[in-house]
Amino acid sequence: MYAAYHKDGAVRKASTSGGLFSALAEVMYDRGGYVGGAVYTEDFTVRHLVSNVREDLLRLRGSKYCQSDMTGLFPQIEEILRGGRPVLVCGAPCQIAGLRRYLPHEYEELVTVDFICLGINSPKIFRKYLESLERQYGAKTVSVQAKNKDLGWRSLAYKVAFANGKTYLRAGRQDAFVRGFIGAHCYCRPACYACKYKGFPRVSDITLGDFWGVEKVEPALDDNLGTSVVVLNTPKGTTYFESIKSRVVSKEVTLPDVLPGNPELMSSLTLPTVDRSQYYKDIEALPFEAVAQKYYPAHREFAMKVRRTLGAAGRMAAHMGYRPKAYVQFLWVNLWRRNTQSRARKGWLMFPGCYVAMDIHKTASIILKGSMLIGYKRIRGSRLETRVAVEGNGTLRIEQGGIVVYYGTEIQVFPGGTLTLSGPTTMNQRVQIVCMDKITIGHDVIIARDVVIRDNDGGHELLTEGYRKTAPITIGNHVWIGQGAMIMKGVTIGDGAVIGAGAWVARDVKPNTLVLADPARAVQKDIQWKC
Repeated sequence: MYAAYHKDGAVRKASTSGGLFSALAEVMYDRGGYVGGAVYTEDFTVRHLVSNVREDLLRLRGSKYCQSDMTGLFPQIEEILRGGRPVLVCGAPCQIAGLRRYLPHEYEELVTVDFICLGINSPKIFRKYLESLERQYGAKTVSVQAKNKDLGWRSLAYKVAFANGKTYLRAGRQDAFVRGFIGAHCYCRPACYACKYKGFPRVSDITLGDFWGVEKVEPALDDNLGTSVVVLNTPKGTTYFESIKSRVVSKEVTLPDVLPGNPELMSSLTLPTVDRSQYYKDIEALPFEAVAQKYYPAHREFAMKVRRTLGAAGRMAAHMGYRPKAYVQFLWVNLWRRNTQSRARKGWLMFPGCYVAMDIHKTASIILKGSMLIGYKRIRGSRLETRVAVEGNGTLRIEQGGIVVYYGTEIQVFPGGTLTLSGPTTMNQRVQIVCMDKITIGHDVIIARDVVIRDNDGGHELLTEGYRKTAPITIGNHVWIGQGAMIMKGVTIGDGAVIGAGAWVARDVKPNTLVLADPARAVQKDIQWKC
């Protein structure tokens, strides 16, 4: 995960945030490939375009904040890929998920980019907004730029130019369209209020967004001209980012650095502050400016700001809840314990949820070189308990941040055992990890529900020659472990492997190998996978 911006100031000024999409696209054009993304049409509706014409980047860069028409795009991309030509395509997370579902298989030449998405806005409302401005300025629209930087990156300004030479420029909170979108939350599709593509794993190779709060994390990268956050979700994304590093200024950051200013990375759009049903009836019958005055007039901005502040606090509290125990555990495990090694300033912290039971012996070592979210829940109101126990002289090491442990999971490290985790890694519900000796889990690992990983035979042992009660487990990078699988002592799972649902793994698994059934058996070699 990085904070970054394009070295070319002109590109950065013309971009929505830090110009990272332009850097990604430039490399693809240099390779003779195609770039896909959203563009305005002549009537300022929005559609997706894919082309190998470098000049199209001027239309592709920048946020459109309106649902785009993707008719015919997926077959076009598939045809390009079948011809062996590389493609970089950017879209909302749901759009990238649709493309991946459409394609018959994974293409190595396809690089997907999504963005930290608040929600997808109604084309009708955007059109009515422009019509309102056209009536006010007495001419047709000739250009639109969301988050124009003439007033600074943080201004969230809209700039609209008209055929008669006049220009509209308003900072975000003074602009009625922005107030309705960011303040009232009433433009978006119903699905956006319960988005299925928040959190991790992401559906794309790379996720981009504005790095709101960068001034608190990396002040040297903030000059109010736009700084991007770059989340590398797959090895392909990481490799591609390496190819643009000479074009950008970048600094590695952690998930806790990013989340305070970008809660939309994990959380869906909150419900509208207005009656959405009546709002849409009014937008059909009334001019945009009349509806804006009725539902989110400028003088209500202060009240909206208070609501947003309370909403952000609520999202921050949603994980840890409102039970004092969670906050006491947070302070205890991160700051008060003598044998916890962490750096709070860098966000190297453990975040226990509201229903987490922690039993950590005073001689146990907690070594945090990244963040760990414990007891993350997707169902509101659930009290499913998550348990973490590290016994005397045991060690829990977080080598890299972005560990997300869902509710109902149980982690036990017995005396003298060492459990090492690297992020980003996700453990879904009811995972069991039992460590008596040594368990090492690499980065970019997806562990599905009900998986059991144990390096020991518990309190029992066979009285036979050569028998070992415990043996280390090593799980490599970019490994996917399916639901109900069981990983037994002494196993090494190579990078890129996939363990099928219900598999019982008692022997080593080679890299990039898919194993299925009980006992596990190799059915395909040299596979590639992504999330």
